[in-house]
Amino acid sequence: MTKINLDKQWKYFNQDIQKYIKENDFYQLGNTYYEMAEFVKKEGKDNNYLTNLGYQAKLKFQNEKLKEYKNSGIVNAVEIIAVTNCTNTDNNSCEVCLKLNGKIFPISEALLSNPLPVKDCLNIYGCRCCY
Repeated sequence: MTKINLDKQWKYFNQDIQKYIKENDFYQLGNTYYEMAEFVKKEGKDNNYLTNLGYQAKLKFQNEKLKEYKNSGIVNAVEIIAVTNCTNTDNNSCEVCLKLNGKIFPISEALLSNPLPVKDCLNIYGCRCCY
């Protein structure tokens, strides 16, 4: 990739980050950070900082969802759903996530233990599991 194309890619990443921050879309923000991390990794550079930013954004998203469920007064437990039905099995959840598939947590426990996103998920775009 040429220097100009690299610069364009980073421009698009930064535009996406600004957009998702403005929209408070922490899930997509996390995905963008994971995309950036993969891009940096392909350049042979350390991507831990960007991977951690992606994880933190997705953690914020999941915690906000749990708080919404708790405040609803209707939901008192959540079930983890891993990605298992992709026709291309390479897009299914990793083994770490599949071990959590179907597990049920009281909301108060999920808020304390943060089972999602899975920190050790092996997907290049981070954990895609949901409650």
